[in-house]
Amino acid sequence: MKFSLCAALMAALFACAVQASSMDDANKEGVDAAKAASGITSADPNGYFDNYSADAPQKDYYKGGTQTDTSIDVAGQAELSTSDLGKTAQESYVNNPVDSISYDSDMIKHSDDLRGNAEAIAGGTTGQCVEQEVSKTTYTIHSCVMGNTLMQTCSRKATIETTGSRETYDTQLVLNAGSTTGQRTDGYWVQMNLTVPQDGTISSGTWEFLYPKSPSYHGDRTTYTLEVLGQSMTVKLNNSGTFSITPQRVTAGQVITFRIRTNTDGHNDEAADTLRDNLASGTFVARITLPMQAERDTLKAAIVWTSSCPADMGDAVKLSDSCTDPGGNRTVTVSGKTFTLYSDCWEYTQKWMVNEDDTNTCQTYIGDPNCSEGTRTCTQKSGDYCILQSLTYQCAHTVKSTGYVCGSEFYCSDGSCAAMEAGQNQNFEEAVSQLAALAAAGKDFAGMDPDKVTAFTGKAMACRKSAAGFSNCCKSGGWGQDTGLAHCNTEEKEIGTAKEKLLTVKVGSYCAKKVLGVCLEKKEGYCVFDSKLARIVQEQGRRDQLGISFGSGESPDCRGIKIAELQGIRFDAIDFSDFYADLNSQVALPDQDALTKRIQESINSNLSANGGG
Repeated sequence: MKFSLCAALMAALFACAVQASSMDDANKEGVDAAKAASGITSADPNGYFDNYSADAPQKDYYKGGTQTDTSIDVAGQAELSTSDLGKTAQESYVNNPVDSISYDSDMIKHSDDLRGNAEAIAGGTTGQCVEQEVSKTTYTIHSCVMGNTLMQTCSRKATIETTGSRETYDTQLVLNAGSTTGQRTDGYWVQMNLTVPQDGTISSGTWEFLYPKSPSYHGDRTTYTLEVLGQSMTVKLNNSGTFSITPQRVTAGQVITFRIRTNTDGHNDEAADTLRDNLASGTFVARITLPMQAERDTLKAAIVWTSSCPADMGDAVKLSDSCTDPGGNRTVTVSGKTFTLYSDCWEYTQKWMVNEDDTNTCQTYIGDPNCSEGTRTCTQKSGDYCILQSLTYQCAHTVKSTGYVCGSEFYCSDGSCAAMEAGQNQNFEEAVSQLAALAAAGKDFAGMDPDKVTAFTGKAMACRKSAAGFSNCCKSGGWGQDTGLAHCNTEEKEIGTAKEKLLTVKVGSYCAKKVLGVCLEKKEGYCVFDSKLARIVQEQGRRDQLGISFGSGESPDCRGIKIAELQGIRFDAIDFSDFYADLNSQVALPDQDALTKRIQESINSNLSANGGG
């Protein structure tokens, strides 16, 4: 024992030393990193951190510091619902509730009595006799079913997101004299004012001066002068060539003047008018084509909704959908461009009731301080969360008596200690329970056609489990005190009372009211029986042994058990523990004085019969 204790202490000290050493190493690593970075304005994180990545996926939530909002909180909520770590945390919280200890139980009180009277129990040292209470505790195991609360809160959030960018692309700037009507100006010029369609940079290209109707005609001696972008050229019809300019930037909406004049010795007015008409009709084509590196802005802003809610909530009841971020105008600036958009609401929060708590047949044991929880087995899940569990409870039953401790000896004061020491035989209760069940079945079958009659018939009933705006009408307790249950109907109150008496079997739940695919009211279906015996035989015999289903929550099958089915049930394998309390309450033990008197009378009668006096 001493060696084990020393070894444990040494192990603990060694673990502390190792932990301290690890902390020292980590601290030293941090100090060294700080010293190495001293005076450095752009330290390389790869030199300090293992597995460092500059391209982490979370960087998408940072958009240059100009945004007013992001969807990071919605993404976090979704991560909590979908990631392995998030689901593990929520599963642990929902599926593993905290154990409870009742300090009102007989076991705890008895342990306190033992501690308080330890000296007398151990034999004492005074030599006097001390009155002492003794007790005998037996245990029974019970099974029950309980539902867990599962709420889901999710959100739909609006954010302003931009797409596109400011980009360059290759195109052409075509200055076509015929694209607009020319105007006469001084000097017999015909002037066209051409508008640049977009921003960009233009450079040297080509010129054309054509007479499409007669491609081979060159106008004899007639020449024409073209002036545009600071360049002047003398040309003839049906000719083309290179148009050289210094690369220059133009902007959308900028006006470029394109002038053309006919070089003639006379009739200048007539020549100018003819030129103007020929250009406008397309008889003459005067065109400058310049390569252009254009710029365009494809930035657009739109409201994008991000949801952390699962696509399908099944039969979960939508309790509320409220605006938690009021509407109005929101502004973002991206690449120097400002966008202002309006939304009636920027975030909606929804609350869903996936499953509501229901102590069901466990309420009797939960409220008994002498019953403690044993095992839990999940029997129904919603996704990864357990919403229905099968539990076992161990219940203590204590019988007390009194006696005296004199030194190291204990003397019982009423003779009941021997019975306590022998223990309580439950075979009697089991046998009587089986006989009672068979008797109840026989009563149902008596005088009836065995092919038509059934035993232990139940009644299909339903109650509102979850709905927006009112309490749970499927509660297992509190029907006499909870004012919130006053609005529940007669059938729902009957189910609640039957639950308290352990007369129900929960069959299932279903959505009773849907609007646009969203469940607004959920109900639970039950089979309700007239007695505990009927419920026990139906549950453990029909369902568990014979494998005959109770149907669905929407349509419970609570029919009785047929004779042929009853013959296939092993009553010795059924746990009648729930019936023991009812059985014992019906057994009336004879009065002590009456029993003594009856025994005395029997003795006297026997003596008289044998001639005794």
